[in-house]
Amino acid sequence: MYRDNSSTNLNPKISPQALYRGLYVRIARKLSVDPSYVSRVARGARRSSEVENALREAQDEINRRLGRDSSVAGSKPAPSGAPKRLKHLVEQNRSRITKQWLLHSQADPDLTRVKIAAQKRTAPILPLIEETMKFMQLKVKDMTRTPMKAAEQHGRLRQVQGFTAMALVEEYNLVRRCVFTLAQEHLQQMDPRLLIQDLTQFGEALDLQTQRALKDYLGAA
Repeated sequence: MYRDNSSTNLNPKISPQALYRGLYVRIARKLSVDPSYVSRVARGARRSSEVENALREAQDEINRRLGRDSSVAGSKPAPSGAPKRLKHLVEQNRSRITKQWLLHSQADPDLTRVKIAAQKRTAPILPLIEETMKFMQLKVKDMTRTPMKAAEQHGRLRQVQGFTAMALVEEYNLVRRCVFTLAQEHLQQMDPRLLIQDLTQFGEALDLQTQRALKDYLGAA
């Protein structure tokens, strides 16, 4: 199964996914505020020097733990013009993400136990990514109340094709891996504060998709 240290130039003991996941919650607990308030500050909808400083410190700490130079990856201003957002970056690289996802999938012995053509293997992935980009714009409570058709279809499809439940979950891990790697490669074109927000919301949406797909997978068994 996928391990975060595979074929990347990150610190082999640390995954960026793990460091960004739950970041708003950790900052909120530290400052005794609500995570939604931290999210609003990160989006620029509210102003708080205390939260903004905490976000910058968190980004610097993440850069340090990943072995990056904060002066390059975190503190350096984005180039002139509007910084790239994760949604647009993913939209511009959909084909590349799909190809990388397939390479990772084909290198995983647990996933390749099911012998299907590459086209059938990747068929549900792009709809999943597009659905994630759509749902990451919502609040978590709204995500939970909204149908996730791509995830539901993915879960049912993989059950019929003979994938295990663990293999299904692993396919979402590979989506996360590909998107985080893409963001890492474009750090200097992105606003660090916006990137924290985008990666956090992306992770929340993908986690809910995983749960939804697994529920439909088990329901189809």
